[in-house]
Amino acid sequence: VLERISRLAGRELQRLGLSATVGNPEDLLEWLAGSCEGKRRVMLPPTSDDGEPDVKLDFVASLSNAAMVISRLHRGEKRLVFLDSRARVEELATRLREFDVDTFATHSSLSPEQRHQAEEAFAAREDCVIVATSVLELGIDVGDLDRVIQIDAPPMVSSFLQRMGRTGRRSGTKRNCLFLATSDDALLQAAALIRLWADEFVEPVVPPAAPLHVLAQ
Repeated sequence: VLERISRLAGRELQRLGLSATVGNPEDLLEWLAGSCEGKRRVMLPPTSDDGEPDVKLDFVASLSNAAMVISRLHRGEKRLVFLDSRARVEELATRLREFDVDTFATHSSLSPEQRHQAEEAFAAREDCVIVATSVLELGIDVGDLDRVIQIDAPPMVSSFLQRMGRTGRRSGTKRNCLFLATSDDALLQAAALIRLWADEFVEPVVPPAAPLHVLAQ
């Protein structure tokens, strides 16, 4: 699309790509520049001085135990809990309500109005939990968030970075994430993901070699 706009404009246009989770920025810079012959560079802003993120991993063996841990830890804080499926979101939300935790749920099976209502209610409160799939990983402002809790492990380091990046936005706070593993396999996967993150690994992004859907459009 940018190449076509440049041709229509009859000149090169400035192109700016933004991402918080790219493991190969130099490669993507070349791809984004395309046929442009102007100067190009990767801009890496300095990291925050708020200290190392607080990342912990614990084994809880089941979703019901995870609900009990969440109900007892970090009371008085606003917590965002990520799970990998809509069914598990609903199950955990139900169990948290049984522990008298003010809980909201959001996932793609809910209507946009229902999701918006849950997100608005969550943003307006302090001592509460919102349970979500990856729909809250990007782009939606849920207010001042105290803590992110991850049930088992996300599929990629980049997803983990996006989720943890929801925290530590207020002055004097730091980014944090508590992993609660519900199985042996999940514990191993979470530990491996944390190790990759500690080694500063982020998955490379590979542009499609021949995006025929763009050609068709």
